[in-house]
Amino acid sequence: MICPVCDVEMKALVEGIFQCPKCRKIIKQKTEEEQEEEKKIGKGELQEGEYFHRHASINRQYEICESGITVNKTENRWLAVLICHSAYLESERYVRLSWWKKSFYRHAGMMKIYEEDVMKNLITALEKIDNEFDDFWTFKGKFREDKTLTEEDKIREKKLDLIKYRIIENRTCPKCGKKMDKEKSHYECPHCGEIVILEGYNQPVFNIAPTDLKLNFQASFPINFYLPVAGITIKWLMGEWKSLVVIYSKENPNKKWLRFYWWVRDLKNVMKYGRREIGESSKLGWKAKKGAGTTNLYNKDLIKPLIEALKKISKEMNWNVEE
Repeated sequence: MICPVCDVEMKALVEGIFQCPKCRKIIKQKTEEEQEEEKKIGKGELQEGEYFHRHASINRQYEICESGITVNKTENRWLAVLICHSAYLESERYVRLSWWKKSFYRHAGMMKIYEEDVMKNLITALEKIDNEFDDFWTFKGKFREDKTLTEEDKIREKKLDLIKYRIIENRTCPKCGKKMDKEKSHYECPHCGEIVILEGYNQPVFNIAPTDLKLNFQASFPINFYLPVAGITIKWLMGEWKSLVVIYSKENPNKKWLRFYWWVRDLKNVMKYGRREIGESSKLGWKAKKGAGTTNLYNKDLIKPLIEALKKISKEMNWNVEE
């Protein structure tokens, strides 16, 4: 076995363990199974879920990995796209973007995608970010795209305006179209259970379907510690928000990276008392999803293989994400 640092023949200490006589580096010889998995990683092929359970921190108590694709793997970092299902309900399948860190690959971060339309938005957002940022994450695009709206955009805006008008005037449920009951600070539909929160001057805040999101660049996000350059929202519900945002630190504005954000907010205080918790006003109650962790992408070159992995995984999920 040749030392990867010194390029000299290594000496065997015990079976499968070698040491370089020059730099004293100790290396374990890879098994045939590990070599096969490395070939799959290099080709971006689908790997068995058991491989991820054995080599990464996925808790079988909560979720089972069926299969996955490794996007990038180094000694200290591992990024993969997985198909998982709940340990309690096998029919509850979803796509999980997973980040692991350190040599034993403990959990670093994740984002779960349950809907086909959100996956479409994720792929579209990644393609836009790949096109509008250079290799150093410098933004070259525009926050407001061409003001000339397409027919599809006009229909989308008209639909949202109509929903808002019907809620304000007639308390019409945006989901089932029936009349909602007025509570202290929200409307609640007794027929389908849909809830519409009232903010500001009784302005309705309701769930927006993933297909109705414009996927334009924006810079207004409930981000702590870092500052946003630009990002795209791929899912927005009253209690859940997912976005892809390029961020930077105030101490080092030249270093930027992409982060996959997943926020949630608890609206029970708003519904019960008509107000949020103390200290929530600045970020409108949005908090990082528990377990979402650190979902950073530093190397822009990984966007294209990530998109390819997402498309392959979507086919396995029988999701049609092609335009």
